Amino acid sequence: EARSRGEEGYDSECAQYVWPIAKGNHEIALYAMCWWRCSEKLAGPFGSRRSTFFRFADPRLADVNHVVGARGLAEPAVLHHFAGRSKDWEFMLETFGMARRNTGNCVRVFDHVDAVAEKQQCIPGGPAITECEPPVLVC
Repeated sequence: EARSRGEEGYDSECAQYVWPIAKGNHEIALYAMCWWRCSEKLAGPFGSRRSTFFRFADPRLADVNHVVGARGLAEPAVLHHFAGRSKDWEFMLETFGMARRNTGNCVRVFDHVDAVAEKQQCIPGGPAITECEPPVLVC
């Protein structure tokens, strides 16, 4: 899209911060700062980003990437995920609805997800999500 405007496109310059450094540490803060700068350059400032390929969700209005913690799954979000070193695996599996012994079999996992999707309809978490159309949702 930037190239169609005669501007330089994204050359994956932020990827250098995704991988661990020599001591094994991730430089995630450097990645985030790099990506924010590139996002602003490519699509405009936070809260006013525009693209002909993507619809942007304002994370101040819709929780796009909710880390499940003390609030559990009570908060509406586009994506709930369990993060961090202190994951409660038993709670994760209970929430997912599948016994640990079955999680090593991809066919069983996919069959479980399909079965749950047939019973429970996904409901968008708020107006910002309802108005945002597929195929891609980006904050």
